[in-house]
Amino acid sequence: MKRVTLLLFVLIAISAPLFSQSNEIIDQILLEERLSAGSAAYLLAILDGDVTFESREEAFAAARSDIVFERFGLTSSAGEVNLGLFAHLVQNKLDLPKGLGSTLFPGPRYALRDLKFLKMIQGRGAPDSPVSGERALRIVGRALTELEERS
Repeated sequence: MKRVTLLLFVLIAISAPLFSQSNEIIDQILLEERLSAGSAAYLLAILDGDVTFESREEAFAAARSDIVFERFGLTSSAGEVNLGLFAHLVQNKLDLPKGLGSTLFPGPRYALRDLKFLKMIQGRGAPDSPVSGERALRIVGRALTELEERS
């Protein structure tokens, strides 16, 4: 029951910027056991307020130019994004506060620690652990809530 309530909250929280998007893409992301780079790029576009992409591949192609996917070995939209990398991408996209570790050594490890401190990422997880589509959507929902509170 608690999980269903949380999922409903996340979906409601992100529904405002998604009203014009096809629910099929979000449904596909929710079903992913391991988040793909295309899905991560699509979610980051949502965080940026850009909901014009028709597919995850299109979002990945646009994100490759301004996000450092290639630096982490992701050259196609089918590549797998782990929890640390997703935390790093969200932190940089939203310009979230960084701790000393992230300031001195920017990267997935300390970004994950920072987002756990901000309570955007809950539960256990190492930087190299896989992240599901459902968990990624929860992180995005919490990040959007944080943005609303900061503005």
